[in-house]
Amino acid sequence: MMSKTNKTFLKRKGKRNRHHLLAKKRGGTKRPKNLILLDENRHAAYHLLFGTRTFEEAARLLLRADKIKKGV
Repeated sequence: MMSKTNKTFLKRKGKRNRHHLLAKKRGGTKRPKNLILLDENRHAAYHLLFGTRTFEEAARLLLRADKIKKGV
């Protein structure tokens, strides 16, 4: 059973922030195709974990960590 805190988090309440798919400091633009809206908590968590990495780079990092964990 999920805790009340987790349920609240999953409801995605709160202010939304623009997230650049390619970070501005890496040449990303403010064009709509480079932006998505994320809940501010998820946005902060993403940058805490992955910095300015793109989604693809973050996925590769996670897959590499999984392989290391499995000893592949």
